Amino acid sequence: MPGPFTHIYTERRLADFLTQDATAGGVNASFVRDVDGNLISGLDPGMLHGLTPAEAARLMQDWPKFAALGAIGPDFFFFLQDYANPAIPCDEIMFALSLLYWLDDEGRIDEWEGLLAIIADITGNAFVALLRFLIKLSKIWQKFIDALMDVIGPILDAAGQVINDLTGGLLTELGDLFTQLKNDLMTLIAEEALSWQDVFAFFSLKMRSGLDEQAFVWSDMTHYRLTSYVPKQFLEHAKKLRASPNAIDQEHGEQLAAFALGYISHVATDTIAHSYVNEQAGGPFRTHWQRHHLVENHMDAFNYEETGNGHLPADPQVGCIDGYEGFNHSALYFAVQIPKDIDTLPADQKEGKWRQQPLPEGDTREHRKTRKEMLDTDGVLPMWLAETISRVLIEVYAMPKEGGIDSPEYTAERGPHPRNLMGMAFQNDLGDGSALLGKWLSVLGVGDPGEALGDLLEAVAPAPPKDLNIPEGFPLPWEIQVTYRFLLSWFKRQFNTSFDMDKPKRPTWFTPPSSDYNFGPPDFSGVNPSDNPLEQLCEVVLALLDWIWKSLEKAAQLAYDLGKSAISGATLPARQILYDQLILPAWMACENMRQVLVHMAYLSPQSEMLYDDGEIRRPNEIDHELIRLGHGVDGAFAAALASAWDPLGNLDKDPSLTAPAERNPKGGPNKAYPWLPVRPTRKYDGQKTGAGSPPFNSDVVEFQRPWGFPDKTNDPDLTKAGNYIETPQTVPGPYPQDAIPTVLFSLDGPASNRLRYDYEGSGCPERTDEYNEEFIGRAPFTNGYAIPEGTPQESISGTNPLGDPIIFSSYLIGQIAGNPNFRTNFNLDSDRGFGYLCWDWIRVLDTAPKPKPRNLRNQEYDPPETPPEGRVDEWEYPEPTAFGQDPPPLYTNIADHMLRTLKLAYLGRSCDEKPRPINSAPGRAPR
Repeated sequence: MPGPFTHIYTERRLADFLTQDATAGGVNASFVRDVDGNLISGLDPGMLHGLTPAEAARLMQDWPKFAALGAIGPDFFFFLQDYANPAIPCDEIMFALSLLYWLDDEGRIDEWEGLLAIIADITGNAFVALLRFLIKLSKIWQKFIDALMDVIGPILDAAGQVINDLTGGLLTELGDLFTQLKNDLMTLIAEEALSWQDVFAFFSLKMRSGLDEQAFVWSDMTHYRLTSYVPKQFLEHAKKLRASPNAIDQEHGEQLAAFALGYISHVATDTIAHSYVNEQAGGPFRTHWQRHHLVENHMDAFNYEETGNGHLPADPQVGCIDGYEGFNHSALYFAVQIPKDIDTLPADQKEGKWRQQPLPEGDTREHRKTRKEMLDTDGVLPMWLAETISRVLIEVYAMPKEGGIDSPEYTAERGPHPRNLMGMAFQNDLGDGSALLGKWLSVLGVGDPGEALGDLLEAVAPAPPKDLNIPEGFPLPWEIQVTYRFLLSWFKRQFNTSFDMDKPKRPTWFTPPSSDYNFGPPDFSGVNPSDNPLEQLCEVVLALLDWIWKSLEKAAQLAYDLGKSAISGATLPARQILYDQLILPAWMACENMRQVLVHMAYLSPQSEMLYDDGEIRRPNEIDHELIRLGHGVDGAFAAALASAWDPLGNLDKDPSLTAPAERNPKGGPNKAYPWLPVRPTRKYDGQKTGAGSPPFNSDVVEFQRPWGFPDKTNDPDLTKAGNYIETPQTVPGPYPQDAIPTVLFSLDGPASNRLRYDYEGSGCPERTDEYNEEFIGRAPFTNGYAIPEGTPQESISGTNPLGDPIIFSSYLIGQIAGNPNFRTNFNLDSDRGFGYLCWDWIRVLDTAPKPKPRNLRNQEYDPPETPPEGRVDEWEYPEPTAFGQDPPPLYTNIADHMLRTLKLAYLGRSCDEKPRPINSAPGRAPR
């Protein structure tokens, strides 16, 4: 990623941009702006096959759902259940999910109840730990909200009137609600919190630990290997379909071309925009996974909000509109909803559903039911597209004997491929399906499915066509379909959240103060840790829910007391007192919980909403400072965090982590990039990386304070709290200090076709580093972007050699679709620096008969010469060092110690090559 909205919005603005004439700032027939110079290697009209900028725009605009799904790109595979842990039966989980979605379509089971049943006993799955917790939390909260809304209205209406037994009963019922919410939350913690560790560590890359591609998941593979060749093959299949005499094939060809063009926009956007994220995160996703995700969440929410206030072009279909004001209520899933049986639908229905307006407020049970119906939609990935995705993965990544393309540009960079899925072996082992269908129908609580098992198997897990053999490690077509459905499920959970609540309006005669409430994390300062037996449980969620326990306990007791004393109007407090002490605690419980979870990157931030009279309805959660390059976090969060008490010591409240900061995001003259992840201080000389707590196997503690820049560790002793730079040092990106995320959508930013050619021809990372130092530099501001008036020249350096995402997307479409000499695959995480190509560790090719290391599936692999920081039991903890050093300490080779400076190479390339006439690929780098 960047996040899904940024990707989809970029693709849609790209389609608009491609309609502009070159004389009006658009692109010419070569898909580049005139101001960027001539292409070094021109495009082949025959290879383009009639694809012009205008035609590319038409395809994306005629088939917007396919283009948007393509724009999700490699991130699509985050939802494929292909885990490297052999304890997780990946294919069987996919089978169970496919059955679940079939039953859901038939109205036989609730999707979320079924999902909980499937994942109930699975451990080590990132979605299990996170999704199960959020589903249960959301269910508890929604149950509470439904009951609360039925109670608080009559209570407030009755205030000041003669009170009868009914009113006293309402107050008692409200007390029961608070008590039940408290008990439900504590039960959830007892069930789930013990398994909560650094959940996002499960999403961290397998490269981090030095494993080879056999252990990669497909999201790793499509971000780090042969990244341009995947959409290239989609375009090749689209050409063949469009040339077919069959009208349905032709339509599929257009849909696939739109999907491929969206996918190219993702490749381009990742290549460029990840440099922005990395500049702010302090390093790439590989080493700062949770901070990376946190920054992207706030960027996505910010960009969405900017489409509604005129700072970015409006987009009624996916942008901010009335009824969908916050990103967490954006219903973004409509953008990728492909209607079921699309081939049989009339032409005017093939586009599927979009968001509906007006959307009623969720202020009553009836309105909430209507909202739910309007916001509900399902989609199905057509089987032909699922089969094409399977085919393309095989063509690009499989060995020739398995069906991979046997061509030098492929074989030069191709190595092993993932082996976490069973492929055709699983399909063949299904037999008549009775064993697995029976097992999972029972788990899901369904007796008679209403279908013969043979027919049900065909619906749930159809065999691929005979000409499509799925090798070990590759997903079956129906597993691709399930991946799409799971993506929709996740998007519904993230972008139509039920885990929030409007602040109930104050009584009409009450004048609210200018600052309603502190919306930061709960204030734990008055809590005694010895009075809470839950303090021995784990994670920051406990600290948060400890506060809720006490707050709801007090609110419940007050409600009970009021209920007992409610004899007459004279004995009831004024309505505002009821409001302040009964109604508001429920809302504060929700909002304070959200604030912490948002800053831990578990939830998407919401935008501020006001009532018509200006009273706060929902507070802003988007941290503008967190996404402004070179800055820290906003003052409100910093102040709230400083006053919070954490009984378990899991939240790092160090004010230096939240203090106002202005740092050079390009690393400065002392090349302060990339930072290692934050770990505990070394305890003894020679300490090696620990495995951490299972199932996530990470000793990194950055998840305790992902809002803090990683130049400082959690050690309270400043003489030991300094962090290290991972070496070699690199340039993170071209974006300047004080930039905000909207810069990524610029159409008039710098770019150079000559420099693009140089970057594409880099034979090794060292060459790219040289280009970055020369063409980007280290000064905080960059030519071609906003520079404060009076900035001295020494504070300005370089340019953006490749261009901003929309401009680079257009260029990359031309190169992938029309340049036979284009053989460049960019690393989609900008790891380890801007403009890096796909790389691997230089590996120990030891032919001696000593045992090689093995992954969790017992597969041998060649280890890296220098162990990366995620390599358990090998990577050495650095020596304790002081915080605030300039230049920063470097994690470099030390005599008599294990190698520390990383050694890596571009796949299929070498800096020993002669200057290239084209992007030649003589052979895979040593492994």
